[in-house]
Amino acid sequence: MARVPYVQREQLPPEQQKHFDSIAGSRGRVGPNFQTLLNSPEAGGRFAAFGEYVRFHGDVPARLKELAIITAAREANNDYVWTAHERLAREQGVTDPVINAIRNRTAPDGLAGDDAAVVRFAKELLTTHEIADATFNTMQQKLGNKGIMDLILLIMYYHSLAHTLQAVKLEMPAGTPSTL
Repeated sequence: MARVPYVQREQLPPEQQKHFDSIAGSRGRVGPNFQTLLNSPEAGGRFAAFGEYVRFHGDVPARLKELAIITAAREANNDYVWTAHERLAREQGVTDPVINAIRNRTAPDGLAGDDAAVVRFAKELLTTHEIADATFNTMQQKLGNKGIMDLILLIMYYHSLAHTLQAVKLEMPAGTPSTL
């Protein structure tokens, strides 16, 4: 059980139920991660809306997006985000050796091309808090100015979400083992 309650729609004041509805509409359901965020309905709703943009509407190709997300989850040591997005990364064609390299923190060594570039970009941002010019330029050439900002914001959103879920001690859903 998390340190805060899992908020259901009917527990929110009527004027705040729009946040629950928006999350359900964009993701098909309101999972425990968002149920905890909705303890602060306005902030949780806005945070979820930001996440909706970077995940579903940003200018980053889906495969690179999922690589960035699992890298952010790994760097935050977060089971919940990692486990949810490892499956999604596989659906985008990310192979076991690439996933294992990120899980084992050996990546970007052994990765090639765009996979190596996006993982290097995310790791530099999250571990050194800056990005080398060569790393930045590689991704900027691939994604353009809008895409590079969307990538940075995607990484920061998922890293922040991972730390938020750890702060409230959100556990894996019953019957869902961690793959981290």
